[in-house]
Amino acid sequence: MRGLLFLLNTLLLLESTKAKGMIYDKLNDDDRKIVDKAIAQANKDYGNGKHLDFFTIVNQNNNMVNVVLRPTSCNRTTPSVHRKECSLHNKPPQFSCIDCKGTMERCLLLKQTEEIKKRMEKCSLSVNIHRTGSAHAMFQKSGNEQQQIGCLGCI
Repeated sequence: MRGLLFLLNTLLLLESTKAKGMIYDKLNDDDRKIVDKAIAQANKDYGNGKHLDFFTIVNQNNNMVNVVLRPTSCNRTTPSVHRKECSLHNKPPQFSCIDCKGTMERCLLLKQTEEIKKRMEKCSLSVNIHRTGSAHAMFQKSGNEQQQIGCLGCI
């Protein structure tokens, strides 16, 4: 019985992670706006003939969303929006569009991994990360950003 429950839990977990971010209609409104902005940006910059459309979202946090786009079977049209009738191709070029705190720079080819990594790190570094317990007196820093040691009354 325990093995059957484990199997069911595993299948449910796999299904929930597999579908995450893959279906445009299941995105929340904020993510859909970012995806629409990415589709418009990529088609403006790179849409030479074929329409580029939403494939998935990777590496998402509070301030950054990385949208992956792929070419489709449809010809490029204006305005560039998500088109359900187009089937995605699994061939290059594929693009990564990174939205950092509401701003989106030019999309990059997916094979430009180093530049994509730099943009994601730059976006992550500009965010103040809250660490649980950091407000405790033992973790307070002086004006020169060095952690103070010693008794609490001495710091």
